[in-house]
Amino acid sequence: MLVALAMIHAGASAADSVLDRISADGAIRAGTRANAAPFAQKTASGEFEGFSVDLLREIRAAAEKTTGRTVRLELFEVTPSDRLQRVASGELDIVCGITTPTWEREDMVDFSLPFFRDGTRVMVYRGQAGRVADLGRIEVGVVEGTTTVAVVKDRLPGASLRVYANMGNAMRGLELGEVDGVANVGVVLLGLAERGEPRRSVVLLPRTRALETETLACVLPQNDSRWRDLVNRTLVGMFADVRDFSGRYEEIYDRWFGRDGALFYPLDRATRDYLGDISIWAK
Repeated sequence: MLVALAMIHAGASAADSVLDRISADGAIRAGTRANAAPFAQKTASGEFEGFSVDLLREIRAAAEKTTGRTVRLELFEVTPSDRLQRVASGELDIVCGITTPTWEREDMVDFSLPFFRDGTRVMVYRGQAGRVADLGRIEVGVVEGTTTVAVVKDRLPGASLRVYANMGNAMRGLELGEVDGVANVGVVLLGLAERGEPRRSVVLLPRTRALETETLACVLPQNDSRWRDLVNRTLVGMFADVRDFSGRYEEIYDRWFGRDGALFYPLDRATRDYLGDISIWAK
């Protein structure tokens, strides 16, 4: 009987939601990147800022309203290689950044609804664009642990891949001539080029169409529907008026990607419609 009770108790503990722990200790333990501006970056003072950091702050506010208590947002730096495991292990409650959902990753974690959509491209220096027009024959820098590796292998089977630990190293490889270009989603590549020293003009290839469209979503623990529902409800509420160029998502997006933002990258009509249609729940 004692064994049975212990098993029941263990099962109940396993079923506890992240929201229960937040209600108890008043903290969301969130992961984000330190070098992926405008999505997230660490400032000189050691603080995190960026588009996805602001999304996490919206989720914090929603958790505070739901639990009826003060909730603080504790931010931790994650990398492409450890972000999933740290959520799966329970160390972190959520990671928001530049993570693409895949079925393979779903074996380890769950995902929120997508909050961003962009295309995978290869960035080259403008002066080299003519020389590397045939993407099937160039050497491309990619980051380990990212979906970009599989996309480039699939879409550019003749290209040679050089794998780096992070995008900073990949950019240095491009500057040193180790690779002809670096691959990632377009907005991340342009953000890196914007911060490059010295600034150099770049081109995203293919020019007319991305290698593959990727959506970005928050990483969540598996089988925690209460926590996932809170995150998704928050995102859907932010998307509500995006077709009309208004609402909370529009405000945050414009702060980072508007004309006066960190990187000008306007939302096209197709993406606005995609986000506006993303809710699957009736009102």
